[in-house]
Amino acid sequence: MRSLANQHQFNLRRWAELVADPKLAELPNKIETDRDGEIIMSPPADSDHGDRQGEIGHQLKGSSPKGRMIVEYPVSTSEGTKVPDVAWLSEDHPQVLERKVLAVVPAPDICIEILSPSNSVEEITRKKALYFEAGAKEVWICDAEGTIEFSATSGVLAASNIFPQFPKRIYTYGEQAAIGMKREKTGAE
Repeated sequence: MRSLANQHQFNLRRWAELVADPKLAELPNKIETDRDGEIIMSPPADSDHGDRQGEIGHQLKGSSPKGRMIVEYPVSTSEGTKVPDVAWLSEDHPQVLERKVLAVVPAPDICIEILSPSNSVEEITRKKALYFEAGAKEVWICDAEGTIEFSATSGVLAASNIFPQFPKRIYTYGEQAAIGMKREKTGAE
């Protein structure tokens, strides 16, 4: 069994190998690793997943406090390298200004997972614990309907402590268009 420091060193070396592999770069799948560096592959995301990922990133970039938002940012954990769909690093995070970070230690201030049909409750519960163990201040889980659960190490929050005004629901472009059309119909009648 590796110490946590040795696990992080192992994760960083293994992730560098995977990032450099041209065959893996061609895959549409998201990959992560287990503690032994074995690849865990997820099915490609659907358009709603990508839409919510983009909208969350857009909302974070336009919000205060300022920091760095990155999609699919690898995080070294005690169980391998995990990749939240969206990550946010505060301006005082030790790696906020670094370019080409292969896997971050400590975790970003906020790690955000957008649920896909292939995600199990156990998987997401475990990832949440791993992100907190790696130093995340908050973990957000966005469900299939776009509802966000904000959590800190103390438990589920009514709103984010870091972004208290962040919406509790993220709508896809199609949902936003349908809401807009419904409003137009209601206003025109």
